[in-house]
Amino acid sequence: MNYRMKYIKALFEKDSLWIKSIFIIIIPLVFSLLFAGIASAALAVFHVADETLKLKLMQLFSATGMFLSASFVLAYLFSSHIRQFLLLRKPDIGILILAVLSMLVVIPTINFIGNLNNQVVFPESLRLVEEFFRMYEETLAGLTEQLLTSGDVFSGLALNLLVMAIVPALGEELLFRGVIQNSIAKNLNSKIWAVWITAFLFSAIHFQFYGFIPRLLLGAYFGYLLIWSRSIWVPIAAHFAHNAIIVLFYFFLKEKEFPIDLETVGMAGSPLWLIGSVLFFAALVVWIEKRESAKARKREGTK
Repeated sequence: MNYRMKYIKALFEKDSLWIKSIFIIIIPLVFSLLFAGIASAALAVFHVADETLKLKLMQLFSATGMFLSASFVLAYLFSSHIRQFLLLRKPDIGILILAVLSMLVVIPTINFIGNLNNQVVFPESLRLVEEFFRMYEETLAGLTEQLLTSGDVFSGLALNLLVMAIVPALGEELLFRGVIQNSIAKNLNSKIWAVWITAFLFSAIHFQFYGFIPRLLLGAYFGYLLIWSRSIWVPIAAHFAHNAIIVLFYFFLKEKEFPIDLETVGMAGSPLWLIGSVLFFAALVVWIEKRESAKARKREGTK
């Protein structure tokens, strides 16, 4: 068994992106099915009757298998140094705070871009495809709202943060930015191509055409955060902040008379929200890039 594992790991030392791609597809699918099976068995044993709770737990187990567990298995296969490969380094607290803050600032911009994406009209020959996408996304939106607004503080807020913010942020960033982006960058010798190819895959795997562009841009931003910070914890923090803001808004403010609707700010009303969002976010990105570039040059100078 040890010999076979050494043989498999030796295949990856040749840096064949095609071989890695096969494993990147197969292993997450296998672990997703495995963990989903475990979840189904556990739900049956403990006689969980609440359908919404069942759905949350199935999503939790499936995402843990597909993204979180698969990431560490792939990192083990692709490298002899898992922490180094996944860039599990202690982050600079400054960029960590800025990355989290940027997710609040960018909301109006993301809403505006998402609204533009939603206005895409397919040609008549692809009308059925458009109808399928719109019906699928309406169903998904209704299901997501059901998950976000159900339950008390524990089964609602705490579980929602775990299922929709903590696990996705950890798992998706470890897989996409930690495993896939780093593998592409190493094989193509281009960090920029790696960022955008990974962002495309990140958006595509969500199977939401009318949210594709904003998710693509967010994925690219997470990728650049990894390059600038050299720590996977920074895009994880940004991803968590983005999802957690939505969870907290739905739980505490969705049904209240809150003056700002996070779902529509930047799309309607005063354009100042959108203009301010774009300018502030751009300033933050430039600040982060210059700050981290200066630190990188300083590190190079001390070698």
